[in-house]
Amino acid sequence: MLDFSWAELLIILAVAVFVIGPKDIPGLMYGLGRIVKRFQYIRFAVSQQFDDVMKSHDIEELRRGVNMEAPKTDEKEADEENKDVG
Repeated sequence: MLDFSWAELLIILAVAVFVIGPKDIPGLMYGLGRIVKRFQYIRFAVSQQFDDVMKSHDIEELRRGVNMEAPKTDEKEADEENKDVG
């Protein structure tokens, strides 16, 4: 992904200290941490909603595929229909 060596990372850190200033770096890091935390929460919430939708869809598929209720037929009518056919 990002391939930085330790030397490159130290150079970037030194440039950041000169450009931003040592007093502003903690506030910048705090803000960056909040943004990263917010993105992680959004990713978690979206994946949780996706899982919930998939679980509810799977349960509905199972309900449609397997009929748990006894068939509602009238035995007398079924016997009369079989007499007419046979």
